[in-house]
Amino acid sequence: MRIEQSMVALGRATVTGTQTAAEHAEAVTELRAAVGLLLDELRRNEEYYEDGAELVAAAEQVQTELARDEPRRNILLRWLGFIAPGVHATAAVAADLTMIQEGVNALF
Repeated sequence: MRIEQSMVALGRATVTGTQTAAEHAEAVTELRAAVGLLLDELRRNEEYYEDGAELVAAAEQVQTELARDEPRRNILLRWLGFIAPGVHATAAVAADLTMIQEGVNALF
């Protein structure tokens, strides 16, 4: 995912200031996939994180919220904000989390 000025791109989906419903849906689908990958990573390496079980539970909350028809931005950002300090030592995971947070800000 990358954000450039007023455009957000999640994989193949692109969301601009005036997005179509199809573009938004595709971007949300890709955001859901990114959260799924984050959750898989946290589960796979749970024992390496100080609060691994809590991080997994928080990522599950993010996944549950994103499954809603209208995900609530503040709830997503709250759970993502909880996860961020726990994964800061793992650069790749921290970077992925930052991209997910930016995607949430841009889409909701």
